[in-house]
Amino acid sequence: MLRMRVGAACLLMALAIALSAPALAAGKSYKFWISNLEGKRFDSRKYKGPIIISFFFVDCVPCIVEVPQLYKLMSGKYPKAALLYVDPLSEDSSGYIKEFADWREVPYGFFYHDPLSTMAKKFFVGKQFVFPTIVGLDSQRKEVFRVHDLKAEALAKIEALLGS
Repeated sequence: MLRMRVGAACLLMALAIALSAPALAAGKSYKFWISNLEGKRFDSRKYKGPIIISFFFVDCVPCIVEVPQLYKLMSGKYPKAALLYVDPLSEDSSGYIKEFADWREVPYGFFYHDPLSTMAKKFFVGKQFVFPTIVGLDSQRKEVFRVHDLKAEALAKIEALLGS
């Protein structure tokens, strides 16, 4: 059963990321690689299309709702687009993320554990870290949008990036 934690860990992580990571240049392309829970590596430099990244953690109440909604949208309407669910909390083990994936009925291949916050440090320099955060990157790896929910405005941004 999923345990509920206080949001203090999120606030501490946001502060640590903001204080420890160097500032990124405006318009910089995000280059990264990360392995999913199945052990397959995703390399942004080799992937040619747009990328949707959802930063989440397993006890985040909005994430519990939005992870399966985003998966359903992407797998139904944009099945060839890259969708990455990235959990940057060291407290969430890969096993715990797998339990979450099973519970939310989303395949393990979409989930990535980033326990050292390597990706989070790239994406949240000088920005407040909020769960969930969904980031859209164009084919040049430049950020096109950053949203914190799946309401109409966010869905319109996803459709604008991926095409309707």
